[in-house]
Amino acid sequence: MCLMSDIRKTIRMSKRGFTIIELIIVITIVAVLAIGIFVAVDPAKRIGEARDAQRWSDLIAIAKAVELYTADNGQLPSDFSVSNIAEGEKLVLCSSAASRTCDGQTEACLVVDDSDFLGVYLNSIPIDPSKSVDTDTGYYITRGSGNSITFGVCDAYNSAGIEMKAQVSMATLVAVCGDGDIEGSEACDDSNEVTETQTCGNGTQENGTYCNATCTAEVVLTEACDDGDVQNETCGDGEIQTIFGDYCNSTCTATIVFPAPEYCDYDTFTNDCNDAIYGWLTEADVGTGNFCREGICNSKILLCL
Repeated sequence: MCLMSDIRKTIRMSKRGFTIIELIIVITIVAVLAIGIFVAVDPAKRIGEARDAQRWSDLIAIAKAVELYTADNGQLPSDFSVSNIAEGEKLVLCSSAASRTCDGQTEACLVVDDSDFLGVYLNSIPIDPSKSVDTDTGYYITRGSGNSITFGVCDAYNSAGIEMKAQVSMATLVAVCGDGDIEGSEACDDSNEVTETQTCGNGTQENGTYCNATCTAEVVLTEACDDGDVQNETCGDGEIQTIFGDYCNSTCTATIVFPAPEYCDYDTFTNDCNDAIYGWLTEADVGTGNFCREGICNSKILLCL
């Protein structure tokens, strides 16, 4: 009888199943293992995608705040009411002015500190998950198609990039000649309002494509060299070229190579000789046909040794 009673008791206990606490413990263990396996499969990808999700959320928050402010006030927030941003040009959102790196390029910074906007429509400037301070948020503003205000991510995990268009228009573009950006009707812009000219003999090689002072046309300069004078350095010019190497001709169109330093030279018109030791010597000093040789000028030779 006792044996049969024990068997029936055991059967009843086996039919009872798991308790709630036991189920919670099992579910927790399974969840932890699943998360670990999920991340371990490709941790960089999972982290990158999670960060991109946060970036999308941040851009939507900025865009919606600008839209709401504009709807309430009939105008853009003052910080975003800029007219000199060209389509595709990026300004990094920040709390203090400085140059920042965005998408591999050095870009200017747009300071966002309008108290009518921040703290009212947007608590603070969102910061990219890979950044830590609002002096460089990692987010930018640009002019999108149709003059739309567009916000984007400087360094997204997604190689296609991330951009969010706000449903408001940017101020009409005003081209600024000399700011380095080709805007509106500008033909070029080389970051200054100077028409570069080509002046042979000023010691600066002017070569390349520049922009004129009004940003309406390109200026092409073609100097091959410029050594600071407009003479052809050569044996017979009266100048002692003590340094061998490359010089420039009188029109700055070609280089002249001196394979060795000169010790003397002569004037082809007067036959006067310029000696590195004695200075200028005339025909009376050295006789007729006074071309020079190393050290002194006293015999006629055709090369400066």
